[in-house]
Amino acid sequence: MQKNMAKRVVTGLFIAMVVFTAIMIVMTFVNSKRLKQKHTINPDEVNLVQLETLKGNIPDDALVAIITTELGEIRAQLYPEYAPEAVANFRKLSDSGYYDGTFVYEIQKDVYLSGGCKYNDGSLPDGYNKDDECIEPEIDKDLWPFKGSFMSCGFARTSFWEGRQIIYSGSRYMIAGSIEFTDEIKSEMLEGKENTKIEDTFIEYGGVPNASQQMTIFAQTYEGFDVLDKLLSLEADEETLQPVSDVEIIKTEVCTYKESLEK
Repeated sequence: MQKNMAKRVVTGLFIAMVVFTAIMIVMTFVNSKRLKQKHTINPDEVNLVQLETLKGNIPDDALVAIITTELGEIRAQLYPEYAPEAVANFRKLSDSGYYDGTFVYEIQKDVYLSGGCKYNDGSLPDGYNKDDECIEPEIDKDLWPFKGSFMSCGFARTSFWEGRQIIYSGSRYMIAGSIEFTDEIKSEMLEGKENTKIEDTFIEYGGVPNASQQMTIFAQTYEGFDVLDKLLSLEADEETLQPVSDVEIIKTEVCTYKESLEK
Protein backbone atom coordinates (compact mmCIF):
# COMPACT_ATOMS: atom_id res chain seq x y z
CA MET A 1 0.00 0.00 0.00
CA GLN A 2 2.83 2.36 0.88
CA LYS A 3 4.54 1.51 -2.41
CA ASN A 4 1.34 2.31 -4.32
CA MET A 5 0.99 5.59 -2.43
CA ALA A 6 4.60 6.54 -3.19
CA LYS A 7 4.11 5.59 -6.84
CA ARG A 8 1.01 7.82 -7.08
CA VAL A 9 2.87 10.72 -5.48
CA VAL A 10 5.80 10.35 -7.91
CA THR A 11 3.40 10.04 -10.86
CA GLY A 12 1.49 13.10 -9.68
CA LEU A 13 4.69 15.13 -9.33
CA PHE A 14 5.85 14.04 -12.77
CA ILE A 15 2.54 15.05 -14.37
CA ALA A 16 2.63 18.40 -12.54
CA MET A 17 6.15 19.04 -13.81
CA VAL A 18 5.14 18.19 -17.38
CA VAL A 19 2.11 20.50 -17.19
CA PHE A 20 4.16 23.31 -15.65
CA THR A 21 6.86 22.94 -18.31
CA ALA A 22 4.24 23.01 -21.06
CA ILE A 23 2.69 26.17 -19.59
CA MET A 24 6.14 27.79 -19.37
CA ILE A 25 6.85 27.02 -23.04
CA VAL A 26 3.47 28.34 -24.21
CA MET A 27 3.70 31.52 -22.11
CA THR A 28 7.25 32.19 -23.22
CA PHE A 29 6.19 31.87 -26.86
CA VAL A 30 3.13 34.09 -26.37
CA ASN A 31 5.13 36.67 -24.45
CA SER A 32 7.94 36.80 -27.01
CA LYS A 33 5.37 37.22 -29.78
CA ARG A 34 3.63 39.99 -27.85
CA LEU A 35 6.87 41.82 -27.18
CA LYS A 36 7.89 41.52 -30.81
CA GLN A 37 4.58 42.97 -31.92
CA LYS A 38 4.83 45.74 -29.32
CA HIS A 39 8.26 46.92 -30.39
CA THR A 40 8.03 46.38 -34.14
CA ILE A 41 6.84 49.69 -35.57
CA ASN A 42 7.18 50.66 -39.22
CA PRO A 43 8.33 54.33 -39.33
CA ASP A 44 6.62 54.71 -42.70
CA GLU A 45 3.29 54.21 -40.93
CA VAL A 46 4.01 56.69 -38.13
CA ASN A 47 2.53 60.19 -38.19
CA LEU A 48 4.55 62.35 -35.80
CA VAL A 49 1.71 64.63 -34.73
CA GLN A 50 3.89 66.27 -32.08
CA LEU A 51 6.09 67.79 -34.78
CA GLU A 52 3.30 70.20 -35.74
CA THR A 53 2.89 71.14 -32.09
CA LEU A 54 6.62 71.67 -31.64
CA LYS A 55 6.64 73.89 -34.74
CA GLY A 56 3.76 75.95 -33.32
CA ASN A 57 1.21 74.81 -35.90
CA ILE A 58 -1.74 74.51 -33.54
CA PRO A 59 -5.38 74.83 -34.69
CA ASP A 60 -7.52 77.48 -32.96
CA ASP A 61 -9.94 74.85 -31.67
CA ALA A 62 -7.24 72.51 -30.28
CA LEU A 63 -7.32 71.89 -26.55
CA VAL A 64 -4.31 73.19 -24.63
CA ALA A 65 -3.21 73.05 -21.02
CA ILE A 66 -1.72 76.04 -19.23
CA ILE A 67 0.25 75.04 -16.15
CA THR A 68 1.29 77.99 -14.00
CA THR A 69 4.15 77.23 -11.60
CA GLU A 70 6.23 79.38 -9.29
CA LEU A 71 8.87 79.50 -11.98
CA GLY A 72 6.59 80.36 -14.90
CA GLU A 73 4.12 78.82 -17.36
CA ILE A 74 4.21 75.65 -19.42
CA ARG A 75 1.74 75.39 -22.31
CA ALA A 76 0.98 72.12 -24.06
CA GLN A 77 -1.39 70.84 -26.74
CA LEU A 78 -3.63 67.99 -25.63
CA TYR A 79 -4.40 65.00 -27.88
CA PRO A 80 -7.94 63.77 -27.09
CA GLU A 81 -8.12 61.94 -30.42
CA TYR A 82 -5.16 59.74 -29.41
CA ALA A 83 -5.59 59.45 -25.62
CA PRO A 84 -9.27 60.31 -24.97
CA GLU A 85 -9.51 58.82 -21.48
CA ALA A 86 -6.27 60.36 -20.22
CA VAL A 87 -7.15 63.79 -21.63
CA ALA A 88 -10.70 63.64 -20.23
CA ASN A 89 -9.35 62.74 -16.79
CA PHE A 90 -6.71 65.48 -16.89
CA ARG A 91 -9.30 68.04 -18.02
CA LYS A 92 -11.81 66.99 -15.37
CA LEU A 93 -9.20 67.31 -12.63
CA SER A 94 -7.97 70.65 -14.01
CA ASP A 95 -11.49 72.08 -14.25
CA SER A 96 -12.23 70.99 -10.68
CA GLY A 97 -9.13 72.77 -9.35
CA TYR A 98 -7.61 69.47 -8.24
CA TYR A 99 -4.10 70.43 -9.38
CA ASP A 100 -4.20 73.99 -8.05
CA GLY A 101 -1.86 74.45 -5.12
CA THR A 102 -0.16 71.08 -5.54
CA PHE A 103 3.59 70.67 -5.86
CA VAL A 104 6.11 69.12 -8.20
CA TYR A 105 6.32 65.58 -6.85
CA GLU A 106 9.53 64.16 -8.33
CA ILE A 107 12.47 65.35 -10.40
CA GLN A 108 14.83 63.03 -12.24
CA LYS A 109 17.41 65.64 -13.15
CA ASP A 110 17.16 66.61 -16.84
CA VAL A 111 15.06 63.51 -17.64
CA TYR A 112 11.57 64.13 -16.25
CA LEU A 113 9.50 65.84 -13.59
CA SER A 114 6.33 64.50 -12.05
CA GLY A 115 3.28 66.43 -10.87
CA GLY A 116 -0.39 65.90 -10.19
CA CYS A 117 -0.27 64.55 -6.64
CA LYS A 118 -2.92 65.83 -4.26
CA TYR A 119 -0.78 64.73 -1.35
CA ASN A 120 2.85 65.62 -1.86
CA ASP A 121 4.10 64.03 1.36
CA GLY A 122 3.93 60.55 -0.16
CA SER A 123 1.48 59.33 2.47
CA LEU A 124 -0.40 57.34 -0.15
CA PRO A 125 1.17 54.65 -2.38
CA ASP A 126 3.03 56.31 -5.26
CA GLY A 127 1.48 59.63 -4.26
CA TYR A 128 -1.94 58.62 -5.55
CA ASN A 129 -5.22 59.91 -4.24
CA LYS A 130 -7.62 57.15 -3.24
CA ASP A 131 -10.27 58.76 -5.46
CA ASP A 132 -8.12 58.57 -8.61
CA GLU A 133 -9.63 57.24 -11.78
CA CYS A 134 -8.05 54.03 -13.03
CA ILE A 135 -7.34 54.91 -16.65
CA GLU A 136 -6.26 52.09 -18.93
CA PRO A 137 -3.03 52.74 -20.92
CA GLU A 138 -3.57 54.43 -24.30
CA ILE A 139 -0.30 53.86 -26.13
CA ASP A 140 -0.19 55.09 -29.74
CA LYS A 141 2.46 54.62 -32.40
CA ASP A 142 2.08 58.28 -33.43
CA LEU A 143 3.08 59.67 -30.02
CA TRP A 144 6.61 59.56 -28.61
CA PRO A 145 8.36 60.82 -25.44
CA PHE A 146 9.96 63.86 -27.02
CA LYS A 147 11.07 66.64 -24.70
CA GLY A 148 8.05 68.34 -23.19
CA SER A 149 5.65 65.44 -23.78
CA PHE A 150 3.13 64.75 -21.02
CA MET A 151 2.94 61.11 -19.96
CA SER A 152 0.41 59.53 -17.63
CA CYS A 153 2.35 58.26 -14.65
CA GLY A 154 0.65 54.97 -13.97
CA PHE A 155 0.61 52.42 -11.19
CA ALA A 156 3.18 49.82 -12.16
CA ARG A 157 3.24 46.09 -11.54
CA THR A 158 6.15 43.73 -12.04
CA SER A 159 5.05 40.60 -13.86
CA PHE A 160 7.12 37.40 -14.11
CA TRP A 161 6.02 37.03 -17.72
CA GLU A 162 6.13 40.57 -19.02
CA GLY A 163 8.38 42.53 -16.69
CA ARG A 164 7.33 45.98 -15.49
CA GLN A 165 3.93 47.04 -16.81
CA ILE A 166 1.82 50.17 -16.41
CA ILE A 167 -1.54 48.85 -15.21
CA TYR A 168 -3.46 52.12 -14.97
CA SER A 169 -2.99 55.85 -14.79
CA GLY A 170 -4.47 58.33 -12.35
CA SER A 171 -3.93 61.97 -11.50
CA ARG A 172 -0.16 61.96 -11.74
CA TYR A 173 1.65 62.92 -14.92
CA MET A 174 5.24 63.23 -16.04
CA ILE A 175 6.75 65.87 -18.32
CA ALA A 176 9.70 64.49 -20.26
CA GLY A 177 13.06 66.21 -20.26
CA SER A 178 15.90 64.87 -22.35
CA ILE A 179 18.87 62.58 -22.16
CA GLU A 180 22.17 63.85 -23.53
CA PHE A 181 22.43 62.76 -27.15
CA THR A 182 26.14 62.08 -27.49
CA ASP A 183 27.68 61.20 -30.85
CA GLU A 184 27.82 57.58 -29.70
CA ILE A 185 24.13 57.50 -28.81
CA LYS A 186 23.19 59.18 -32.10
CA SER A 187 25.23 56.62 -34.03
CA GLU A 188 23.57 53.71 -32.22
CA MET A 189 20.08 55.15 -32.81
CA LEU A 190 20.60 55.69 -36.53
CA GLU A 191 22.64 52.58 -37.35
CA GLY A 192 21.09 50.21 -39.88
CA LYS A 193 17.86 52.17 -40.35
CA GLU A 194 16.58 53.45 -43.68
CA ASN A 195 13.82 55.66 -42.27
CA THR A 196 15.08 57.59 -39.24
CA LYS A 197 12.38 60.24 -38.86
CA ILE A 198 11.62 59.16 -35.27
CA GLU A 199 15.28 59.13 -34.28
CA ASP A 200 15.91 62.42 -36.11
CA THR A 201 13.13 64.07 -34.12
CA PHE A 202 14.58 62.85 -30.82
CA ILE A 203 18.00 64.17 -31.79
CA GLU A 204 16.64 67.55 -32.93
CA TYR A 205 14.14 68.23 -30.15
CA GLY A 206 15.36 66.03 -27.30
CA GLY A 207 13.49 63.45 -25.31
CA VAL A 208 13.70 60.11 -23.54
CA PRO A 209 13.85 57.34 -26.21
CA ASN A 210 13.95 54.48 -23.70
CA ALA A 211 10.43 55.41 -22.54
CA SER A 212 9.04 54.96 -26.06
CA GLN A 213 5.75 53.04 -26.36
CA GLN A 214 5.64 52.34 -22.64
CA MET A 215 3.32 55.01 -21.25
CA THR A 216 0.32 57.01 -22.38
CA ILE A 217 1.37 60.30 -23.97
CA PHE A 218 -1.49 62.80 -23.96
CA ALA A 219 0.07 66.23 -24.59
CA GLN A 220 3.12 68.05 -25.98
CA THR A 221 4.69 71.24 -24.70
CA TYR A 222 4.97 74.04 -27.25
CA GLU A 223 5.75 76.99 -24.99
CA GLY A 224 7.66 77.26 -21.71
CA PHE A 225 10.65 75.03 -22.41
CA ASP A 226 12.78 77.49 -20.43
CA VAL A 227 10.50 76.92 -17.43
CA LEU A 228 10.71 73.16 -17.94
CA ASP A 229 14.51 73.37 -17.96
CA LYS A 230 14.48 75.38 -14.70
CA LEU A 231 12.27 72.76 -13.04
CA LEU A 232 14.36 69.86 -14.33
CA SER A 233 17.53 71.45 -12.95
CA LEU A 234 16.22 71.81 -9.38
CA GLU A 235 17.95 69.88 -6.63
CA ALA A 236 16.13 66.74 -5.54
CA ASP A 237 16.67 64.06 -2.91
CA GLU A 238 18.75 61.22 -4.37
CA GLU A 239 16.51 58.50 -2.95
CA THR A 240 12.96 59.91 -3.07
CA LEU A 241 13.58 62.21 -6.08
CA GLN A 242 11.40 64.78 -4.34
CA PRO A 243 12.56 68.41 -4.69
CA VAL A 244 14.58 69.69 -1.73
CA SER A 245 12.42 72.84 -1.80
CA ASP A 246 8.70 72.81 -2.59
CA VAL A 247 7.74 74.08 -6.03
CA GLU A 248 4.07 74.98 -6.24
CA ILE A 249 1.86 74.33 -9.24
CA ILE A 250 -0.28 77.42 -8.75
CA LYS A 251 -2.96 76.75 -11.33
CA THR A 252 -3.76 74.34 -14.16
CA GLU A 253 -6.39 75.18 -16.75
CA VAL A 254 -7.61 73.72 -20.04
CA CYS A 255 -8.99 75.82 -22.88
CA THR A 256 -8.80 76.13 -26.65
CA TYR A 257 -5.67 77.46 -28.29
CA LYS A 258 -7.57 80.54 -29.48
CA GLU A 259 -8.72 81.26 -25.93
CA SER A 260 -5.19 80.75 -24.62
CA LEU A 261 -3.89 83.60 -26.77
CA GLU A 262 -5.86 85.99 -24.58
CA LYS A 263 -4.48 84.58 -21.31
